[in-house]
Amino acid sequence: MLILLTLAVAAESFVSEGFVRIPTEVKLGAMSAVEVARDGHFYVLHRGEPPLLKFSPKGDYVKGWGEGMFKVAHGLRTDRAGNVWTTDNGNHVLRQFSPEGVLLQTLGEVGVAGPDEKHFRSPDDLVFSSKGEIYVADSGNGRIVHLDAKGKYLGQWGKKGKGEGEFATAHGLGIDRKNRIYVADRGNNRVQVFDASGKFLAVWAGFGNPFGLLVHGKQLLVSEGDINKIFHFGLDSGKIEEQWGDPQTLQLPHLMSTDRQGRLYVAEVNGKRVQIFRRR
Repeated sequence: MLILLTLAVAAESFVSEGFVRIPTEVKLGAMSAVEVARDGHFYVLHRGEPPLLKFSPKGDYVKGWGEGMFKVAHGLRTDRAGNVWTTDNGNHVLRQFSPEGVLLQTLGEVGVAGPDEKHFRSPDDLVFSSKGEIYVADSGNGRIVHLDAKGKYLGQWGKKGKGEGEFATAHGLGIDRKNRIYVADRGNNRVQVFDASGKFLAVWAGFGNPFGLLVHGKQLLVSEGDINKIFHFGLDSGKIEEQWGDPQTLQLPHLMSTDRQGRLYVAEVNGKRVQIFRRR
């Protein structure tokens, strides 16, 4: 069940509804990601055991899986069919699981990094286009990898650097209804924006260091883990419309998700928790 608790120090734009209750038998590690699926179930990815946790729409713990499988659990998304996709930064692979926890496929080679079409180097995040195609933030190679819905390589763009279309660390991804790709260029202190083919469109900066990204309505939410804030950029303007958070409210906010009610789920690395917020 969810722990319903309103924090005394509330966010300016959002107020806390509490934290996801993690069962005592779970050996908690750093909290990396959370994802709400279309059916309302949600998943949590952390660097403990078992690393993947499934919860009911009401917040009841269902099951966990993936023991001994991950080296550095990082990104977590669900596709239209409800399958669960993860990135393993340490083992250089993507994994696709069924909603029941059955491993369906592994993309890349476990423990082997590479810059080619069949390998990744420290992949951090992934998103799905309106066609179901996959974009991967392959951070160690400083590139974005484009795959079809089944995981077949279609193309890539980017390299290590500070110029347009270059990345210090392609850490988090967001995607909007126009299939524009937003990349958290962590280390270069900016978000870069591309079209679905990888054409550079814009750079958004002036807020700090981006960790996680999430398109929510007409805004792009950016978590800034160094200063424990969340920034809201207007998708049309590229300008900051809201900002909130402090060390008392957030403990290194990382990857995020939202449910059908518009509530915001935030995985907090240092807090080893998932906190749920609603609009004031």
